[in-house]
Amino acid sequence: MQEKRDDIKLWRDRGMHGGMEILRARCYEHSYPPHFHNEFVIAAFARGAQRTRICRQQGIAAAGTVMVILPGEVHTGEAVQREEGWDYCAFYPSATLVNEIAESQIGGKGELNFGAEGMRYDPQLAQQMLQASAVMQESPDAVEKECALFQVLSALIRQHGERTLKGGERHALRADIRQAIDFLHSDYHQPLAVSEIAAVAGLSEYHFMRTFQKLTGLSVHQYLTQIRLMRAKRLLSQGFDAAHTASEVGFFDQSHFIKKFRAHFGVTPGAFAAASQ
Repeated sequence: MQEKRDDIKLWRDRGMHGGMEILRARCYEHSYPPHFHNEFVIAAFARGAQRTRICRQQGIAAAGTVMVILPGEVHTGEAVQREEGWDYCAFYPSATLVNEIAESQIGGKGELNFGAEGMRYDPQLAQQMLQASAVMQESPDAVEKECALFQVLSALIRQHGERTLKGGERHALRADIRQAIDFLHSDYHQPLAVSEIAAVAGLSEYHFMRTFQKLTGLSVHQYLTQIRLMRAKRLLSQGFDAAHTASEVGFFDQSHFIKKFRAHFGVTPGAFAAASQ
């Protein structure tokens, strides 16, 4: 009997539009905590089923499902049945790239919109995406990889995307919370206390923590950890080791950094760095 264990490969292809991340995974035990990405998450499911929550909307992604998560949307993921697990691939293209392709495919004006549903059953497109992810993992030919990515993103946008002049307010945050987030992005590498973050927003500590979580979907600590991990991935892909990276982005020690990195991404910092070179 084949041993059932997680097999997750996440890497940054530095030749793809400034360093796009790609994932191919078979998951059983691993579960993704609440987190977000600055980029789109565009995933296709090949086997099994994943239970997910996207901005408090829950659903199940089974084989043949295509998932689109917008930049900044908080989401989770875990197996519906651990014995069965799930296989999937995911691309993390920037909003700039996705919108450039949208202009070439559907034209129009306004924000690119994929509708209210984060998941849709489209087995043909899912298969195209899975094949493209295999090309991008295995091919040494940069042109072949660029074309594979362009073709699947173009197909997704033509079939499920539209331009809308509405929706720009979806990501709007209160000015005080936005100020606190800007502060986290600038001082994430420093030891921080809730009191000083709340002071930036001009709120009491407990009012700030409650408001922050309600508006972002993450606690202040979860959000700060997310920022640190995103910065860490960039440093690792540039060749820095885990010890240096942990110190640079504000983790207390290397072991704590490795534990958080693996919990969020399913791989160790060393494995991500090696795959991204």
